[in-house]
Amino acid sequence: MSVLLVLLFLSLATVNINEGCIESERQALLMFKHDVTDGANRLSSWSLHHGHEDCCQWDGVVCDNVTAHVLELHLANPRPLLDDYGSDAENEATERSKLRGKINPSLLNLTQLSYLNLSQNGFGGIPIPDFIGSIESLRHLDLSKAGFGGLVPNQLGNLSSLEYLNLRPDIEDNLYVTGLQWLSGLSLIEHLDLSAVDLAQASNWLQVLNTLPFLKNLYLSGCQLPQVPPPTHLNLSSLAILDLSLNDIENSLGGSIFHGLVNMTSLRHLDLSNNLFNSLIPESLYSLDSLQFLNLGSNKFRGKLSSALGNMTSAIDLDLSDNELEGPIPITMGNLCNLKSIVFSELNLNQDVSTILAVLSGC
Repeated sequence: MSVLLVLLFLSLATVNINEGCIESERQALLMFKHDVTDGANRLSSWSLHHGHEDCCQWDGVVCDNVTAHVLELHLANPRPLLDDYGSDAENEATERSKLRGKINPSLLNLTQLSYLNLSQNGFGGIPIPDFIGSIESLRHLDLSKAGFGGLVPNQLGNLSSLEYLNLRPDIEDNLYVTGLQWLSGLSLIEHLDLSAVDLAQASNWLQVLNTLPFLKNLYLSGCQLPQVPPPTHLNLSSLAILDLSLNDIENSLGGSIFHGLVNMTSLRHLDLSNNLFNSLIPESLYSLDSLQFLNLGSNKFRGKLSSALGNMTSAIDLDLSDNELEGPIPITMGNLCNLKSIVFSELNLNQDVSTILAVLSGC
């Protein structure tokens, strides 16, 4: 009997026997709410009114079922960001539903927080708070299009457990870095999106990325990436998605494609469009037989299309448009039976679209 009583006591000790969530974490969330403007009343459930005391039941909050620690905050704007074709009423509703104001450091009291999504809100160009780099339990951080501007804090490099990081700003928000050495602290990162972040001063960008062995998805579109000499060996064999598009400003990406691409055997999506590459397309690129999406459009690639193009049998979308490629279409394109989209406009080819279709007719 005594053994059973001990086991029962131990099992109860592992359970949060208090009603609702942990008091210190409830107060931390209320302090966060106090410092933001919530025009659409999205956080109305964050209240101490009768029946609402359990913060684990508040909208956007996910807690551990056993310990009641807050694990996740899903605070992205639930309304989609609209383009110029949205009605005035729709645009007004989207703007109203954005959280604004500032981010209270009380989030540091959420000691088990692993997921934080503040995307598509309107924090008015304020810098990303340095203290976020001290939430060491974070594995997922999404601050994309949330209205943050200014210098990206190096403290984010302290998030050694981070697996997902998205800092993509809106076009009007000037988010920039002076270097990327802090990224080397994110040794577990798998998904990294810095698209539209100004990386013009990050002359070490490729060397730093080369230290991230688990990186699978990398988005650096429109970053004003400086052209840098590639390292002697690229250690990015885990990459499945690589987007370096829209870096076509002066002194940005150009010259030759990195030779180390041949080592990226897991690559499924490669977008190098709208850059200043002006070399031959390397034969090694055609050896990436897992590649499904390839966009080399709007560069200055030159020379003839190689018959090795036929090795890319997994290709689904292929865009080589607006380059200085010339000559006949290789007959080996007939091997690309998975193709659903081909864009070969504005090239100096000897044949027209009907020839391409004829080559593929045997599939």
